[in-house]
Amino acid sequence: MEERLEKIPLLFPEPYKSAVEALLEEKGERVEEIRLRAGSPVSWVTRGRELWLTDRGGPAVSPRVLEELVRRASGHAVYAVQEQLCRGFLPLEGGHRLGLAGTASLEDGRVTSFREPQALCLRLASERLGCADPLAGELWADPVSTLILGPPGAGKTTVLRDLVRQLSDRFSRRVGLVDERGEIAACRNGCPQLNVGRRTDVLTGCPKELGIELLLRSMAPAWIAVDEITGIRDVEALLRASYCGVRFLATAHAARFEDLRLRPVYRTLLDAGLFGRFALILPDRSIKWERMNHGMDQAGRDGNDPGCLALGGAPRRAAAQTEL
Repeated sequence: MEERLEKIPLLFPEPYKSAVEALLEEKGERVEEIRLRAGSPVSWVTRGRELWLTDRGGPAVSPRVLEELVRRASGHAVYAVQEQLCRGFLPLEGGHRLGLAGTASLEDGRVTSFREPQALCLRLASERLGCADPLAGELWADPVSTLILGPPGAGKTTVLRDLVRQLSDRFSRRVGLVDERGEIAACRNGCPQLNVGRRTDVLTGCPKELGIELLLRSMAPAWIAVDEITGIRDVEALLRASYCGVRFLATAHAARFEDLRLRPVYRTLLDAGLFGRFALILPDRSIKWERMNHGMDQAGRDGNDPGCLALGGAPRRAAAQTEL
């Protein structure tokens, strides 16, 4: 079993512990998530498919098992991680993340606690060095801000991490990384557990809109990397920082290039021309990228290839593509 996965089975009480250990021994990095729902057997996810942990499904998970797993994940100190739990997830050693659903307690419109957990999603960090090689080459030849697109679970964070590593080590660029959820670099005691490069400065646990400005003021990065642009505050922080000449690597949820035009938050980015390149992770895990120039897409530097659907909806040209 890979070293980064060795502590995962310890989170589970028996009989689930032995089954999870056997799964990770056999499938390794193919395991993307392990899911537990009250009243259902344990399942695991690979390339978007959800399968039962054992051939016959196994015993149904009880609420007590869910509570025990949360206790173990918190180091038997749930009270000490309430802030993270109120955000819906708990970062774990190794860059893994435990998401939860259940009954939320609210105060002034904010979640103040979770009780009666109904479901848990253990997302396993994946480190695939070199998975972004061709896209990194494009960044070196044509260094423009790049937005990585894909549906949940497509591998956006994995590609982002590898691009940060390559900008830092391969191309000797200073990179500021806003690791809001602690799953890109997975810092412990100030040291990244996952490889993000030797010239990368990591800010963990800070909201993106604040982290971007803090890194810009304190670390003078040439590039800033953030995961999952979701709100207008993220966009406003990116736009403010762009006036200082910094370039960006970022991710966003979208199944197609055209989806960006359908969402007001992303339309603002398109209209501002902040990102010059868009990389889409396809269902087969290949990566397709397109170069934007004044609202028009380009594939590489040759403008004569027909056939690609532009972000605005008009047919333009074929985009470059590589395998993840």
